[in-house]
Amino acid sequence: MDRKKRNLLNAMRFATDYASWREAAEALDRIEGRDDWRADDTSDDYDWRLIRARLRQVRQYREEGQIAKLVHHLRQGLHWNLGNIGNPRLYEYARVGTKHLIHDYVNEIASALEFLVDLQSPEFPEADKPKFFRELAQSYGRSALMLSGGATLGLFHVGVVKALYREGLVPPIMSGSSAGSVVCATVGTRAPDEVEELLDPEAAYYHFWRILPWREMLRNRSVMDQNQLRKAIAANVRDLTFEQAYQRSGRVINITVSPAGVNQPPRLLNYLTFPYLYLHEAVLASCAVPILFPPVMLMTQDERGQRVPYMPLLRWNDGSLKSDLPILRMRRLHNVNHFIVSQTNPHVLPFISRREPGKGGVLDSTRHYALSSVLHQSKGIVDWVRHNLPDGGLRRTLDAASSILDQEYRGNINILPEVSLWRYANVTANPSMESVKRFMLEGERATWPRIEMIRNQTLISQTLNDCVERIERGAAARPVAPRGSQAKPDLRIVRARTP
Repeated sequence: MDRKKRNLLNAMRFATDYASWREAAEALDRIEGRDDWRADDTSDDYDWRLIRARLRQVRQYREEGQIAKLVHHLRQGLHWNLGNIGNPRLYEYARVGTKHLIHDYVNEIASALEFLVDLQSPEFPEADKPKFFRELAQSYGRSALMLSGGATLGLFHVGVVKALYREGLVPPIMSGSSAGSVVCATVGTRAPDEVEELLDPEAAYYHFWRILPWREMLRNRSVMDQNQLRKAIAANVRDLTFEQAYQRSGRVINITVSPAGVNQPPRLLNYLTFPYLYLHEAVLASCAVPILFPPVMLMTQDERGQRVPYMPLLRWNDGSLKSDLPILRMRRLHNVNHFIVSQTNPHVLPFISRREPGKGGVLDSTRHYALSSVLHQSKGIVDWVRHNLPDGGLRRTLDAASSILDQEYRGNINILPEVSLWRYANVTANPSMESVKRFMLEGERATWPRIEMIRNQTLISQTLNDCVERIERGAAARPVAPRGSQAKPDLRIVRARTP
């Protein structure tokens, strides 16, 4: 390796911001001829002929002012992963981005949508816009950022969020379990202009752990002090209900909790399913790892605005036990079909492939098949044993083990920390400020190689979301004719759009 390449690799390795990392990565791509690959439309990994044709059509309709054709073309022809442009293999060759054709297509579609939402034309009247954009957004789907459990390793999530936030790429839908719920709720209880303060590692409180004296361990049936955990959550997460958090931040925050007893499924808490629940107790429950912390009773706001217990007979604990990544429920509830996962669960990292789904050759596929077979056989043994045991503590332990083995721990894009003894030694330790900064920077550096992949795969859905919000704000700002008065033509359109 020549000196120039080595210097660029070192610049990437030790970069402290995305701009510096990207500058070095792009220079290395140019030296190694990867820019030529990006400029060449052709590849067996996607339908480049289809994407090129669709790009030309959209450009032609806009340039020639054929609005009706453009609307018709987008409404029926715009789909997630059209022509397999989301294939991870397309991001394997170059260090920054992928084929120029894919970048051009995604940006052209986003520009066309913004053009249409602002357009004043009888060919695309205001009354037609809500239906067009809402149905197109529903058809296309949405992206979500999912933050796993991981105890102190969850500080890695803060770096991931920081890297995405600085590039304007944090999806409006987020989920968190256990440690991930703290980061998720911290972001989700702040207005967009308040998130910047979270990017300073000295602006948050990171002391979540305190070991109890042995007498208190016996009395509480737990090892760690839950009051210390509660204090740390209160220092980072604002005391809001899920509905209040959504109104403040505009983000759909999802927290997973697992039942401490039997005859209850895990819950996905958010402003749609549990609007009046308080986030403090929801996060506390999601972090309540059995043995380390006792289970938690959730709290809700009653019809008078008072804080009261929610179903006082029920207790909840660690969300990652039953639903670390609530992919199925997020699909059904929020129309999510694209998942960005930051995975830090200590029991998962040693066994999860660092390659994105679809990458790798025969060796990687063989490894994945062998691991899947071992997990499937292990789950079968655990299920057989627990079905032949009476109800009791051992059976509940095996129920949790079965759930852990049965979960999917990957998404469409996966951001993973390195596995090392240092990280595992700090799983249940209060980190020093030096360790906090190290965890966060590792999260950023692990995210930077995926920034352009995330940008391409989220731009259209985010643009559709923005268009729908602009239309809804416009509708809310329009005056409505008094009851009994004769409406003007523009007011008749508004009433037709009102649900």
